[in-house]
Amino acid sequence: MKIETLINEYGDYIFKYALKLTCHPQKAEDIAQETFIRAWKNLEQLQEDKAVKKWLRTICTNCFLMDYRKNVKKKIEYIKDLEILEQEGKLISLLPEPDEEVFVEESIKELQNGCFYAMVRKLTLKQRIAFSLIDMFGLHLEEVAEILEVSEMATKGLLYRARLNLDAFFSNHCNLLDSKNPCSCKAWIEFSKSREKNQLSTRNIIETLDQKAVNYKFDSIVRAKIHYLYSNMPDKKPNKEWYQNIILALK
Repeated sequence: MKIETLINEYGDYIFKYALKLTCHPQKAEDIAQETFIRAWKNLEQLQEDKAVKKWLRTICTNCFLMDYRKNVKKKIEYIKDLEILEQEGKLISLLPEPDEEVFVEESIKELQNGCFYAMVRKLTLKQRIAFSLIDMFGLHLEEVAEILEVSEMATKGLLYRARLNLDAFFSNHCNLLDSKNPCSCKAWIEFSKSREKNQLSTRNIIETLDQKAVNYKFDSIVRAKIHYLYSNMPDKKPNKEWYQNIILALK
């Protein structure tokens, strides 16, 4: 298979995969581009055309992890409490549906999406991978467990912790979850209009998400709404120049 064909057929797919890992559009473009450069250098390793997606995902995951190690000062955490994680994995249940559609105005979707991605970046790395690839990208549990190099039950435990941490934050902050909550997308938009450059951001205020710090308990209504919002985030696609830049880089 020619690299041009690979890029044209799987460019959008790998960009979306990179976006779920990085939760940052610009970073996703860089990681996806590096993925195709490495794929081009190792095309002889591709044994079967039907295995292309998994092969490219593996390269993309490795590019993401290498970039993460390079740019994040703290070490990638080693999971010590596997038994506890596996016990927590048994608490995972079917995702409930919200009682009604969670309405998000078009004018605030971009800000909402940026906030939601920022909060996923506040999870531990392994929680982020479990949540991003299972709940946001739709990969099967078995493959994510293989990526994380832990059991499927431990992966469920990581997913459980990720969901609980996100639920704990948004349940008490996000106006989309509850109109009584203090953080409103509209208010942030108005605030940004009044400044040349809005220097404040949620990511600078919060170091990491931890439901234990606020003693949060599972709430099926909150879980249903958050799952709905995350699963309905619109897909982003790279522009045409991005494809051209990859081909130029290969030449």
